[in-house]
Amino acid sequence: MDLHDIVSLLSEIFSIVGLLVGIPLYIVGWSVRGFGSRWVQADGVVAATASGPVIRWFDNTGEVHEALADSHETMHLNPGDDVTVWFNARAPERCRTHSPDHDGKALRLTGLILIGLGVGSAILGIVLLFF
Repeated sequence: MDLHDIVSLLSEIFSIVGLLVGIPLYIVGWSVRGFGSRWVQADGVVAATASGPVIRWFDNTGEVHEALADSHETMHLNPGDDVTVWFNARAPERCRTHSPDHDGKALRLTGLILIGLGVGSAILGIVLLFF
């Protein structure tokens, strides 16, 4: 086996692996991001209760909901401090204090890198056919 055969074999392996793994990862990353649109942003306030600090917020219908303030974003907040929360419109008792904008970003980036590797390797494999 000479260098041409080794590079050709590696480009074929990288193109298959890059495309077969990269495309599903990219699709899953976009799906995860699509689920992030279910979160609704609201202004909440930290309150002290007997069970510990909680976050209280109003949903779209004006009902008050609360959840434990146990995330790392709320650990340093005192009762009465404002905090931005995102709650699930279908289950408003579920909330989070970090933005859903970055959901699936790592999957999309990894998928794009692998797709780029697969496409680049496929192009290299085609070019090597003529040499």
